[in-house]
Amino acid sequence: MILIINGDSREFPNGLTLSALIAQLGMKADRVAVELNLEIVPRDKWQATQLKDTDRLEIVHFVGGGSGPENALRPRYNADENIEAAWICASCSLEAKGRFCSGCGEKCPSVHDLSITHLLSHAGETLFHWDSKLLLSFRVLLSRPGLLSSEYVAGRRKPYVHPFQVFFIANLLYFLIFPLIGWTGLKTPLKIYETMQSYSTWATRMATHRAAVKGMTMAEFGQRFDHVMELQAKSMVLIMVPIFALALAAVQWGKGRYAGEHLVFSLHYMAVWLLIYMIGLPTLVRQIGLLLKRWSIFFTNGAQNRTIFFVAGALLLGYMVVALRRFYHERLFAALIKGVVLVWISAQILELYRLILFVTALYSV
Repeated sequence: MILIINGDSREFPNGLTLSALIAQLGMKADRVAVELNLEIVPRDKWQATQLKDTDRLEIVHFVGGGSGPENALRPRYNADENIEAAWICASCSLEAKGRFCSGCGEKCPSVHDLSITHLLSHAGETLFHWDSKLLLSFRVLLSRPGLLSSEYVAGRRKPYVHPFQVFFIANLLYFLIFPLIGWTGLKTPLKIYETMQSYSTWATRMATHRAAVKGMTMAEFGQRFDHVMELQAKSMVLIMVPIFALALAAVQWGKGRYAGEHLVFSLHYMAVWLLIYMIGLPTLVRQIGLLLKRWSIFFTNGAQNRTIFFVAGALLLGYMVVALRRFYHERLFAALIKGVVLVWISAQILELYRLILFVTALYSV
């Protein structure tokens, strides 16, 4: 296998552990710090850390050196020089030697760290490296329903991003991709409230009254309403999570679970709900509609919306059943029944969210 050590590619036999690698390199374990794929590896984990092909390692061998006053506060080193002088760690204020602080693992600042090339390459590697926390979290979230929640509750949290971060990243993706999809989703304009909701008659009456109070025409009021609604939709989407967590706690009553466990599960499920129902399927269905249009086959908006609704419902139900079995240890039949109830509840929560958003936007214009 190929390992990239301090920027150089080197070939090693397969099945090598980090401890074995250090020994093979002829380094003294008590004088070495190791960064594997941008993560400091504690020395007591070396024996259990299996190396894989294309792993990237920074290995620093501590060496002695002077620690005079002129060097003690030395803030930076050049990328191509050895660090022999002592420096003060900015994070824990301990005196350190070598490239890493032995107290907290902080890296000695380098002039090279501030170059645009380094910043961009480090950011890209942190975000998109296959073993990064971000990609690992979303890979587990989508491919192994319920496992990410189980890992968090069990205390295995270091490899993954926090549940709130998972939800907010999914939410951010939605609001970045939404303009390209051309689907109402979470942003519901006034004309949809007036024509396509079960309470459209009431919504129209309320909007007409509010426009009259503000001295606007309905066209002017509609433009202002849509703008306010778009701003509020981004900040209010989180309210769906605790509502779903309360419903989940009711469905799972008697399981002896903490409220925080239901909240973690809800954050992960609602992130998947956003990715499937609000991003993935609308994008796919819209592309299919454009493709069919080339052959003079018209896939109407109503047909597209119904397709998204039913296909998303089926996918979310399958996901929910597996997640309930893994996280709550449900039997298959119980998981299926509860899954149907919870997916239906998530659809009702969306309608409640839209109603709350309508009222808040109406009185914010």
